[in-house]
Amino acid sequence: MSRAPLSIRNRLLRAVLGVVALGWLGTVALTALFIDREMSEGFDEELELVAETTILALETGSNPAVPRLVGVSPGQDQRLLRIIRPGAPEPAVPWVSPAVDGYFDHAGWRVLRRSGDHEVVEVAHNQAWRRSEMAEAAVSLLILVGPVVALLILGIRRALRRALAPLDDLAGTIAGRGPDDLSPLPEAGLARELRPLAHGLNGYLARIDDLRAIERRFVANAAHELRTPIAAIRGRLDLLGGPGAAAALPMLDDLTRRVERLLQLSRSEAGLGLGRGPSDLVQVARLLVEEARRQGAEVRFDDGDVESLSLPVDADALAILIRNLLENALEHGTGPVRVVISLAGDGGGAALMIENPTAQTAFVEAPFAKGPGSRGLGLGLSIVAALAAAMGASVDKTIRAGRARVVVRF
Repeated sequence: MSRAPLSIRNRLLRAVLGVVALGWLGTVALTALFIDREMSEGFDEELELVAETTILALETGSNPAVPRLVGVSPGQDQRLLRIIRPGAPEPAVPWVSPAVDGYFDHAGWRVLRRSGDHEVVEVAHNQAWRRSEMAEAAVSLLILVGPVVALLILGIRRALRRALAPLDDLAGTIAGRGPDDLSPLPEAGLARELRPLAHGLNGYLARIDDLRAIERRFVANAAHELRTPIAAIRGRLDLLGGPGAAAALPMLDDLTRRVERLLQLSRSEAGLGLGRGPSDLVQVARLLVEEARRQGAEVRFDDGDVESLSLPVDADALAILIRNLLENALEHGTGPVRVVISLAGDGGGAALMIENPTAQTAFVEAPFAKGPGSRGLGLGLSIVAALAAAMGASVDKTIRAGRARVVVRF
C-alpha cells in the first residue's frame, strides 16, 4: 500500500524542524566545547590555587613538612595533594613525576608540580572525574534547553498554521462550491503566493463556462431546428395513413419527446426560473395533474386546502419541473401517483411531494443514464436538478420498501 503524500504544512514543519535541530545540535556541540575549555581552565586554576596555598602554608609554618598524600576534599580520592621533602621517602602515587615544575598528564591524571624552598607540592585531578563533571554540566544544559526547544516547536507549528490559513481558506472556498458554480474566485485580499493559483483557476473556470455555453447553444439550436421537420414529417404521415405510417408515428412521437427534453435541458442549464415569476404552484400542479388524467394516468392530487400559492419562479420552468417528476413517477411505477402540496407552519416555504408506492427502478440523475428496465430518455431528473438549482429549491429523493418519493422544497 502506497503512503499518502505529506501535506505542505507537514513538509514545511519537517524542513523547519530539521534546520532548527541541526542548528541546535551545532550550538550544543560548540557549547560543549566551550564548557570543556572553560571548566578545564577552572580546574587548572584550582590546581594552581591549591599548590600555591600549600607552599605558602608550609613555608610560613614553624614545623618542617611531613611527606604525605591527602585528598583535596575529604572522602575523595579523585583530587590528591602530595607533599615531598628532598631526601625523604615519597608517598606512592599512580603517576610518574618529572623533574621540572609545571603541568603534565600521566596515567589518567592531570598534575601540577610546584617547588618551594624546602618542599615540592604536586596537586592532581583524575581525568575521569574531570570528564564526569563536564558531562554533568552538559546534561544540565540539555535539560535546561529542552523546554525551550518544546516551546520553539509549538511556536513553529502555530506560525505555520497562521501562515497557511489563507491557503486553507481558499481550499475551503473551492470545496464548498456546487458543481455548477463557475463564478470566478475572489483574488482581492489573497496572499501574493496564492494569487497566481486563483488567477489560473479563474481562467480554467472561464474556459469551462465557455465550453458549456457552446454546448448548450448547440443542443438548443439542434433541438429547435429538429422540431419543424419532425412536425412536417408527422403531418405528412397523418395524411398518408396506412400501416406503415401508423408504425412510424410512435417513433416520431418518441423523437419529438427527445427533442423537447433536450430543449428543456438546455433551458434549465441556462438558469431558467431564477428571479422571475410569480407563478401559482397550486394552479400549475392542478393543470398538469388534469392533463395526466386525460391521458389515462391514475393521479391523486391533494392541494392541502391551499387555494393559491405564489412562487417567485418562471411558470414555464415550474411546469417543466413538475411534468418531469410526474412523468418519471408514472413511467417507473405501476400504482397510483400522489401529488401533495403543503406549507411549512414556521414560514419555511412550500413543498411539493410526488410519490409512487410501487416504484420499479432507482433514481438515476446523470444525463442520458437510465435504470434497468427504464423506457425513459434519461433526462428527466437531470432537468429537475438543474431547474431546482436555478429556482433555489431543494430536491429530496427516497425509496423505501418500493415506495419512491420526491419532495421539492421552495
